[in-house]
Amino acid sequence: MSELTKLKIELLCKGIRIDSKEPYYREVVPETYAEGGKSRAGVAGSGKSFLLGCEEPCNVGVLQPFLKESPYAFKIIDNQGWILKNGEKTIKATLREPKWHSTDLLNEIQLHGINSIATAISNSCIYKKQGVGCKFCIIDVGREVVFHDPYKIARSIETIEKNPDLRLCFDIEDKYNPNLDEEELLRRKRYIEPKDININAGALKNAVEIYGNTISQIKRVSKLPIFIEIGPMNKDKIETLYSAGKDALSFNLEVYDKNARKNVIPGKAKINTPDVYFDAMKNASDIIGENQVSSWILIGLEPPEKTIEGIKKIAEAGAIPLPKPFRPLYGADYEKRKPPTIKDAILIYTEWLDTIKEYGLNPFKAKAGCVRCNACFPIRELLKYGI
Repeated sequence: MSELTKLKIELLCKGIRIDSKEPYYREVVPETYAEGGKSRAGVAGSGKSFLLGCEEPCNVGVLQPFLKESPYAFKIIDNQGWILKNGEKTIKATLREPKWHSTDLLNEIQLHGINSIATAISNSCIYKKQGVGCKFCIIDVGREVVFHDPYKIARSIETIEKNPDLRLCFDIEDKYNPNLDEEELLRRKRYIEPKDININAGALKNAVEIYGNTISQIKRVSKLPIFIEIGPMNKDKIETLYSAGKDALSFNLEVYDKNARKNVIPGKAKINTPDVYFDAMKNASDIIGENQVSSWILIGLEPPEKTIEGIKKIAEAGAIPLPKPFRPLYGADYEKRKPPTIKDAILIYTEWLDTIKEYGLNPFKAKAGCVRCNACFPIRELLKYGI
């Protein structure tokens, strides 16, 4: 089954194409990126979480400049969803969109992967405002600057959890099966069962206060574990957020190489060195517990050996490294850059697996967040099947 690991890596790097003549084309490929904070910070934005083999999610790019070069496509054939490679069936796949995505609740809450629910507190970013934002990022896409009220976020989560009809979904191939009448279609309905909550945003002033208020409001109405993505902070602030109710967090390093950081993430690089991130990871791991701290690092924006070095430093700090292939997006500064090669990605993921074992980390024990979601990384595939 290591073939599944390699397939997921290739899909993360290459994305997929959809024939624009298919009736489900627009359901898979949006006309534009979602605005108002609904496009995540960029790398995972514009993707769709396909279920490969109807098991694990894979956030596959569907709206990027480079997709015309991808050998992969999605197509419903004989009422079954398939990922094709060069026109040949590779693996069965499906998409499931919860009913709340067609309501105003989508403004606050989105589905990530199979069963993670997420909110972007704001699409504002202090670095973007200063003209030194991360060059892969489109979090500020659109004209409207949005700050979601913590109370409203919590009430939206409560509404979704308490109303099964809002969590109703169908496999995409069933929705477009002309042989199913309404009664039979309803028999095939499924329900999203949320397992955790992801809170993220651009880099914000007073981030600890804003995140803390949001966490506190959510904890009043939900028992789901909470994960946050936030910039590095001192021990006191980590303890403040832990007391508010967070269960896991990620300090996203993005890139490790000194020169790459200046070019790729100029605002973040000027404020915090990698060592600041590593110190924060160590403190957070001590406070929150093992396997509950993580850090994204992007594949393809620095030499592979530097990414591998960064992965080892993250693991040494007690955090789970999350290597994700860089995905160029329309409107980003790096729109015309190429995604990483499959060769480099496989090399990095091979080293990742060895590093995880060396430092005794166990992603399966993550209570919440990107580690548990598994849509943007082949984590569970690597641990189950190797590479």
